[in-house]
Amino acid sequence: MEKTFWLGILFAVLASVSLNVGKGIQKWKVRIFGHKKAMFRREHRKDLAFWLVGLCMTTAATPLYSFALKYTEKSSMVSTLNGVGMIGLVLFAWLVLRERIGRQEISGALLVLAGVTVMGAFNHPPEAGQQYSLVPFLLCLLVTASVFGPLAVFAWKTNRYFGFTFGAIPGILIGCAMILGDMALVEAGNDMLGQLRNPYPYAALVLGTAALAVTQLAFWRSRAMVVVPTINSLVILTPVVFERFVFNTVLRPPQYLAVAAIVVGVVLLTATEKQDRIEGNA
Repeated sequence: MEKTFWLGILFAVLASVSLNVGKGIQKWKVRIFGHKKAMFRREHRKDLAFWLVGLCMTTAATPLYSFALKYTEKSSMVSTLNGVGMIGLVLFAWLVLRERIGRQEISGALLVLAGVTVMGAFNHPPEAGQQYSLVPFLLCLLVTASVFGPLAVFAWKTNRYFGFTFGAIPGILIGCAMILGDMALVEAGNDMLGQLRNPYPYAALVLGTAALAVTQLAFWRSRAMVVVPTINSLVILTPVVFERFVFNTVLRPPQYLAVAAIVVGVVLLTATEKQDRIEGNA
């Protein structure tokens, strides 16, 4: 069990790095779409190719997350490791974009690593015969939609809280996709191929695609230093909350503190002017 658990951690870290660095590349080159049909011209093809590489990386994160869920059997554990991917994004900014790493980024990285360590140290495997409840999941979705639906309309019309709202929505969608991925594996008896015979992976794919579309919209109209930490915080928090009702999973008290530390670390890593420069706004 211990070996498979750490294998799941490895897949989760790979998925997180792929997702976050991919998003970093996408938002770095998202302005290519402002050229419309001209983006296919020779002078813009390099930027378009970079954006497509970012798209492939974010897409590749999906099967990696599925393997992570298979071996850890906890969506909250997998989601909190998303913070490690943010360290990868900061390193991308440092190595590729020549951004300097300061005290804020170092503090954020240390908080993330400390939180992840505590999450792993206090981890306990779920009870045999893990079960899920579909109705609580649907109710959680309904409650979430009733809050963020009107907020999205308000933000769209007034442009107030736009970055937070349209950053939170893809974060929630990705978090829900993780829950659906976990449900798919439970339904299939932890069979990777068998899960394709139930509807949950396809529902997760729809949510992931919707998250990609909303993320591009958020990057287009709002500052990255607002959007990025919001997305990643909600990616972490959504499974932690949802799995309490869907799988009846309760974390240990130190693990909730670890989640808080990871969220704060993610905010420190991403709520900086560097995020705007990655996007090309500064």
